[in-house]
Amino acid sequence: MPRRNPHLGETGLGPSPEARGWQAGYDAGVSSPAGAPQSPLTRDPDYMDAWAEGATAGNADGQSEGWRLCPVGEDADRPATRAQDIKPQSSGETGDTASAFGAAWSSVGSLPLRVLLHHVAPEADTFLTSQLAGSALNRALTELGGTDRLYLPVCLSPPHDLAGDPVLDAGYWHGSASESFDSARVEAELHARVRTIHFSGLVRYRSAGDHNFWDWIPLDQRDLTMP
Repeated sequence: MPRRNPHLGETGLGPSPEARGWQAGYDAGVSSPAGAPQSPLTRDPDYMDAWAEGATAGNADGQSEGWRLCPVGEDADRPATRAQDIKPQSSGETGDTASAFGAAWSSVGSLPLRVLLHHVAPEADTFLTSQLAGSALNRALTELGGTDRLYLPVCLSPPHDLAGDPVLDAGYWHGSASESFDSARVEAELHARVRTIHFSGLVRYRSAGDHNFWDWIPLDQRDLTMP
């Protein structure tokens, strides 16, 4: 079972530097098969120490429970990555309508979760919760009751000349957040019906407690009839 963030808890100014640092370090560590990454240099020693603590915890979880694909690069925050060396898993979806989404990669990162968080809790301050978007989203869904699963159609081919939220500002396209796999599937397929490969698919969020965990379910472009 993934380790919990020991620093969670609201202060008068929102999540503490330790809570944000631990989660950012965990996300990096659970995506680093080569070993726990080195902590970044910051002006806040509490953040830096918690980051190193989280990276060690994440790396241990990666070794024992399986590595997750980190979408955060050195130069840009990416919603997902088309990695060739990650073994696909079953997407868990059933039925004929799911045939184009037969494989999923375990992923981690706050970028698409911040969009989903705004969908279920528009009042959430995504600036303060960027490292803790998964925790905030899990809490929001628990308070609302009902579903613990959300889908977001996303296109991984930049750039798109749209702006206004984290995914769009990073140069990618996304559709509407939905509780329905079928609705999200249709929107992803419509966006992909162009002559150039768009690498469209779905971000699938399943409640994961503290963590920024989600799955990337790729759309098989060969299943589409191009215009």
